Amino acid sequence: MRTFITIGPATAKDTRQGDELMDKAILHETITEMYTRTKAGKMTRQERIEAITALSDAYFDSTGEHPEQSALERMANLVLYEELSDTHADKVSREEYPIMSETQFDERYKREASDKLAEEYDQTGSYKGRPIRRPRSSYENKLLDRRAKARNEERRKRYSAFVNGRSDGQFTVNIATGEKVYH
Repeated sequence: MRTFITIGPATAKDTRQGDELMDKAILHETITEMYTRTKAGKMTRQERIEAITALSDAYFDSTGEHPEQSALERMANLVLYEELSDTHADKVSREEYPIMSETQFDERYKREASDKLAEEYDQTGSYKGRPIRRPRSSYENKLLDRRAKARNEERRKRYSAFVNGRSDGQFTVNIATGEKVYH
């Protein structure tokens, strides 16, 4: 024998057939069926509230426990179906107390600017916070290293030529005689 639930005004006696009691699987099947009827537009909010109340009471009567959290959440979402399924982007400004779904809330949170921006930027939009140096990329670091090595090598060659007296425009002055010798 199979337990059945009637959708609509129901009583606890409707949830039993023979000696079989309602279990979690039947509860979730019934909630899914209510979702299907709601999406098809066959159940008003008041009908859903009455059916959900009867369903949770019947579950408690048959098991002696309240429905699990996931089932309660699904039933609550079913009551608020119109608000949660409203995908209009401007519903926050249209309604006094909008209810956002998780994805809508996440999208809104992503678009919000932090208060830190208000502290660091003035009216003209120029940054007035503490300057922060941009970290260089690995490509920039390699390029700078290559250039620095080339400059250091050139300096080393000029210094070596200067010390050995081979660079152009260099001269030696004999201190005793004052004579200049160009190299």
